[in-house]
Amino acid sequence: MRETGGEKKGLLYDLVVLAYVGLMTIAFYVSTEKRGIIPQLPTILRYAADAGVLVIAAAYYLITYQQRRLKVAMDVAWIWSVPYLGIALISLLIWVVQRTEMHYISRGLINVGCAELNALAVACAIWLFGEKAVDYSFYGAVAAVGLVAVRAVMMFGVGGFISQYIALVVTFSGNTGPAMRYMEFHDLSQGLGLFVMYYAWTLKKDKRSIVLFLLSCVCFTLTLKRIDVIAIVGGIGMGWYLNRLTYQRRWYFIVAFEAALVIFVYVFLYIIKEGYYGIIMDRLGIDTMSRDVIYNYYRDFFELSPSYLGKGLRYIYVHTLETDHVIHVTHSIRMKVITAHNEFMTYFIELGFFGFIFWLWSNTWYKMNAIRRSYGWESLTFFLMVILYAFISYASDNTYFYFSINYVGFVASGVTLLNSPKARAYDLALAPAT
Repeated sequence: MRETGGEKKGLLYDLVVLAYVGLMTIAFYVSTEKRGIIPQLPTILRYAADAGVLVIAAAYYLITYQQRRLKVAMDVAWIWSVPYLGIALISLLIWVVQRTEMHYISRGLINVGCAELNALAVACAIWLFGEKAVDYSFYGAVAAVGLVAVRAVMMFGVGGFISQYIALVVTFSGNTGPAMRYMEFHDLSQGLGLFVMYYAWTLKKDKRSIVLFLLSCVCFTLTLKRIDVIAIVGGIGMGWYLNRLTYQRRWYFIVAFEAALVIFVYVFLYIIKEGYYGIIMDRLGIDTMSRDVIYNYYRDFFELSPSYLGKGLRYIYVHTLETDHVIHVTHSIRMKVITAHNEFMTYFIELGFFGFIFWLWSNTWYKMNAIRRSYGWESLTFFLMVILYAFISYASDNTYFYFSINYVGFVASGVTLLNSPKARAYDLALAPAT
């Protein structure tokens, strides 16, 4: 039976939910980059899972012709796609001017294509499940964490696993045993942090809400990253403050936020370029985990000048695969060149002075104002929280193309639009006349 307004859930819907959770389990499991109780799978499967979500959504649409939430889903897909499409076009210009080798070009385009799959899969999930899209995605993440955790318990024992987990949490990542090192999920870590932020933000006084929040906290703390804790606290603090401002003051706030972000990023790049980063971190007593020597290596790759054109998308990634250079950490310790561990420097190097301005603008100001204009101030809050969370992670990791932070960020911020007056008006317009 075809539908135009409301939804009729039954066996078909339940099967779609099961298929989606299964696909998310696969996607998040391969994002842990660990060998759990099943053999390690290639990471490309997460994008096959995205494609699977698209196939399921297309089949469900042909059967049900459901129109509800379609406008919101399409808006979410477009808003998140604009930065990817823009940097791809900028890179194409750079590649043409610099006559870049094909394997650099193909790597950049592959990453954009995978990111687009992410955005489209999230749009399909929001259209299929509404607000439940976050929960169903989270169930997949929990299953993925469970697959790794079971293997860790088998390797280190129940007692060792629990005692090391307690030590990890109590020392705030200061004491990490082998079991907890095994539970470091890399790509999935930032996604788990976003689940915590979402469930904390939407927490209600009912058992289901509390259980989901606590479960997200357990999953996140198993792979505890201090920078993500800062991002969660910062995001929630910003959301709490923003919701207490009048609409006029909210406008002033996002203008100030954008200006402060741009200033911070360029000051950060200047500090790296002039070689001050390591000196400042040493004086502050902060362990940079060798980021100071990594940044010192890459500071010769760019110039803070409008004449700097850039090297093209994913240049640094391919460079790390092909170079045999080593970095001297100390007189006795050397390491192979790795990625920049900082997205600000990465995309300045790759996109150039003006391309980097587009990267900043499209990932902040454009997204914020697109949501504000289309869905109102109330819908902007969680989007802004996700943007802040992401940019905090960009300061110390290469997370811009990470699967989990993007998928969870897209779906969690996207579902918050569904209760806006404009989203309800779109659905009401689809309801059959009576």
